[in-house]
Amino acid sequence: MKSNCRMLLAGGTSVAMLLLTTLSAFSQDNIGDVRHPLWYKAPTERTLELAKIDDLSNTVVSLGPRGEEGVLYTEIQITAEQKEKIRAGNFTAAISMGWLGDDWASQQLLGLKETFADLGIEVVAETNANWDDARQISDLDAISVLKPDLVVSIPLNTATTASAYQRLAKAGSKIVFIDQAADEMQPGKDYVSVISSDNLALGMYLADLLNDAVDGKGDVAAMFYANDFHVVNLRYIGFIARLITKYPDLQLVATAGHDNPNKGQEVAQALLARYPTLKGVYGSWSIPAMGVATAARINGKRPADFKIVNENFDQIVAAEMAANSFIAGISTQQPYTQGVTEASAGALALIGESLPSYISVPPVRVSRANLSEAYQKIYRKPLPKEMKADLAKY
Repeated sequence: MKSNCRMLLAGGTSVAMLLLTTLSAFSQDNIGDVRHPLWYKAPTERTLELAKIDDLSNTVVSLGPRGEEGVLYTEIQITAEQKEKIRAGNFTAAISMGWLGDDWASQQLLGLKETFADLGIEVVAETNANWDDARQISDLDAISVLKPDLVVSIPLNTATTASAYQRLAKAGSKIVFIDQAADEMQPGKDYVSVISSDNLALGMYLADLLNDAVDGKGDVAAMFYANDFHVVNLRYIGFIARLITKYPDLQLVATAGHDNPNKGQEVAQALLARYPTLKGVYGSWSIPAMGVATAARINGKRPADFKIVNENFDQIVAAEMAANSFIAGISTQQPYTQGVTEASAGALALIGESLPSYISVPPVRVSRANLSEAYQKIYRKPLPKEMKADLAKY
């Protein structure tokens, strides 16, 4: 079945630009004539083959940013002897975040800082670029003045920030990248490692959750981040790969791009106006997904008839799920575990240990059936009382 569909975009003055940066339609039997963004690459044969595996918790699906095979985070362990050596080094570290304010970033920071404290590494700087790559460059230059032994950072824009990271590396700081590496930098030479959630697998789990939520058939749509952001790109590609491989009765009839997470409602309102029969939407991450939920309410949709799945296990979407509302599935990173792994890898590099260039943390599939268990795993504390009450009530 083929649908005659168009990509809808929101982003103020950038709408025209985004419309010009789309590729020709990529056609599969259950993928309509949707247009994918400029960064989109059709799933490889390797990805499509791995998309057949139901449980991906022990499989590294994604390749690293330089095309390298990854290893699971469980292989990164610090021995008692290594810990003693790290603590004796009196090392310093800086953390440069691309944004703060969501639970993913908060849990990342917590994992990093608690691990650094345990290892006796002093955090001398902690910055937040607030989604502005120019500001991140300024942050990195300010960090360089402090000459930290280690920098842990997520590049907002791998191209524009590259020179700032290169200056840090040349000055002697070890660099561990979160999720993606700056351009023109090589592992083992310019940086230690990239530690990331397995984002292709995360996208595949989103397809599983959407399939389950809509009972395995019907018209669905997908929302993507229009800017070129490697890890988010992989989730979308993984979602498409799983639809093609496992769910022929789910028809992807529309895609929608946003360039700001706060524009989810605007994008979704356009989607729902054009495609009123949609049974579900992959709503990008938590903030845009909640915008989709708001648009659905305004449109008169009922949670029984319209389902949303998203990445990022934030409190807002967990509460929406507990209340049996529009959020039906969440495919989540393990941000605290990722932060622990980033700090551990960086610490090992400081004492001369060799590290894999790409280290992967598997995602977790969350539905109402395992919400309590997943919350405990991700946040390391019980589900809040209000959410427990909603789980029991609905």
